[in-house]
Amino acid sequence: MNIEPEKMDVISKGAFAPIYPLIASQIVERSSVKKGICVDVGTGPAALSIALARITDLEIYAMDISKDMCRKAQENVYKAGLYGRIVPVRGDVAKMPFPDNFANLVVSRGSIPFWKDLTGAFKEIKRVLKPDGFGYVGGGFGSSKMKAKIKRDRERKLKSGKYKKTEIYQNPKKINVHEVENATKNAGITRYSIINDDSGMWFLIRK
Repeated sequence: MNIEPEKMDVISKGAFAPIYPLIASQIVERSSVKKGICVDVGTGPAALSIALARITDLEIYAMDISKDMCRKAQENVYKAGLYGRIVPVRGDVAKMPFPDNFANLVVSRGSIPFWKDLTGAFKEIKRVLKPDGFGYVGGGFGSSKMKAKIKRDRERKLKSGKYKKTEIYQNPKKINVHEVENATKNAGITRYSIINDDSGMWFLIRK
């Protein structure tokens, strides 16, 4: 399923804008990775990459399979004044354009439902991570309060007729924890944990 870059950009700068700084802070807190190289898989308009760059010294590769999405990410990186810190890259999670042992951190928020080859994706994450590198992939709003706030704002706008169609987005399906856990194991990843709480559903991987 393809998502229009303009539509995703509107969402990331509108209804979803508060979640990215929150999730970025949780990634840093849970991974303790603040320096080195980060790959943001399925970056979209690069909202999470930008949020991470603002609180770390990471060199970030914002990767997306869509050429148009990468172009939108590039625009946002320039506007954020982060040119040189964040590099948009076109690539498929199941065949990432990076060498072995490349990244200290691999992150992804909301892209797992679009991964066609889950096992292949996790094999690539494992390959690209440096020894003791950290993977943080999954989905969520950062907190139950944030999720509730976004829901309330959406319902208020819908009632008022001010909610644009471009602001409405739903994942094609929810993350299936059992499928992802099986893919993780099939990829040969043995050091992992699963977080399923108010922050969302996240798979934490240590190479």
